[in-house]
Amino acid sequence: MHSSFFGKKGKPVLVAVSVLSILTAGMVATGLLAGSDSKGMAYESDYEPYDSGFVIAQPGSYDSADVAVIREMDTEQGKVTLMNIETGKYYTLAYDGTTLFADKYGNGMSIAQMKNGDIVDVTFLRGKKKLSSMKLSESAWVMEKVQKYNFDVLRKSAEVGSGIYSLRNNLVVSSEGKDAQLEDIIRGDVVSVSGVGNSVYSVVVEEGHGYLRLSANDYLEGGWIEVGQAVIQQITEDMLLIVPEGTYEVHLTANGIDEVRQVTIYRNQELTLDVSGLEPEAPKMGKIVFAISPSDAIVQIDGEQVDISGPVVLEYGVHQLIVKADGYETVTQYIRVGQELASISITLEEEEETETGQTTVDIQDPSVSGNSSELSATDLSSFKIYIQSPADVEVYWDGIYKGLAPVSIKKEAGVHTITLRKAGYVTKSYMVQIDEEENDITYSFSDLEREKEPVTVSGNSSVSANKTVSGNNTDEEKKNNTASGNVPDGE
Repeated sequence: MHSSFFGKKGKPVLVAVSVLSILTAGMVATGLLAGSDSKGMAYESDYEPYDSGFVIAQPGSYDSADVAVIREMDTEQGKVTLMNIETGKYYTLAYDGTTLFADKYGNGMSIAQMKNGDIVDVTFLRGKKKLSSMKLSESAWVMEKVQKYNFDVLRKSAEVGSGIYSLRNNLVVSSEGKDAQLEDIIRGDVVSVSGVGNSVYSVVVEEGHGYLRLSANDYLEGGWIEVGQAVIQQITEDMLLIVPEGTYEVHLTANGIDEVRQVTIYRNQELTLDVSGLEPEAPKMGKIVFAISPSDAIVQIDGEQVDISGPVVLEYGVHQLIVKADGYETVTQYIRVGQELASISITLEEEEETETGQTTVDIQDPSVSGNSSELSATDLSSFKIYIQSPADVEVYWDGIYKGLAPVSIKKEAGVHTITLRKAGYVTKSYMVQIDEEENDITYSFSDLEREKEPVTVSGNSSVSANKTVSGNNTDEEKKNNTASGNVPDGE
């Protein structure tokens, strides 16, 4: 069968359609029209091709390749936003049923099995912005459920586990599928860290934190609150605790009060525990027998030196213990007295000597004696940290209420947590690293987001954002939850 059309010179040209069809099919079958050349072509008598704009849909066709980090996935629109790890540039590609997804070993997987922060090898058609394949990168490493880490934003370095890495400027940080910042990550959060070589390219928050406050806690001020093994802190007025998400027993102790409640903390939500029903009873006392080495060590409990030659009588509850001796590392920890008689044994470790033969002094312990002129710490007491915005939000410094912004706080070097709170808005915390420079520091943070509609959670501690619960226990529950024995905890 033959047909004809006009060439450039206007002369009719005969074309063997059936032969051309067979030839084209053969070229596709042998791969001659693969990759970016897989386009429908129409031929004239002198065989000069022109682009018809038609792309033959073939899995694996591509003209570009990258190593990138997944920043965002839109499964409804069939799009994925990526960041090139070398240039830091973002771009969005569409995917469909012809896109190939695989793990680092080449085994097939679905797009739903991939997540923000994954480092992937991608191939795509640049002009069409079409994703051809996405595979978990063979060159990348991933550390999941990391709890021991330290991100130094100032020095662009990260301690993850026992390793030290560099933080890239184009770092991808994600929490609950949304963009975040390193400052949003608070100690106690559980993260996944991904990188290539000695560089970290993404940090994903797997388990975050929420907030816990006490209401009507007049009898508890000056006492102690323990939230599982996650938090132990002295109770102050209007305190706001940052607590890892999860379910905990809350142990409250003060003069004549020893109470256990159960709470569930949800990510980025605030729970207020109503303790208005608590009233002090006659305090219970316990005796502690100490076995300390070296024998001449000084023992302080709640800031007061005690004689450990015999049993030390302490009220039930939490107490701060400091043990120190010349030439030894100082030990600071908390003990909880919960029975009539218990014993504590502590052996101090010898201090390491410096190159000059002088021992290292723990200058962070305010009770350490010595000539202050020999210490290397910088006196920052005359300098301030200013929290300027957002205005009129409650400001908490390491959980302690400092006032409404704008507010000033005495400068103190180290890692600290700033929490911003306002009724009707989502509470937000930032971890900041304060330097030892003799100057003031000013922070201005983004406006808080308005709360979403409350969502009731079933259970005995049903909560939504900024919810108050009583958490009252029955007499039987109180009996079963009463803790006994001494529990020396590290600070």
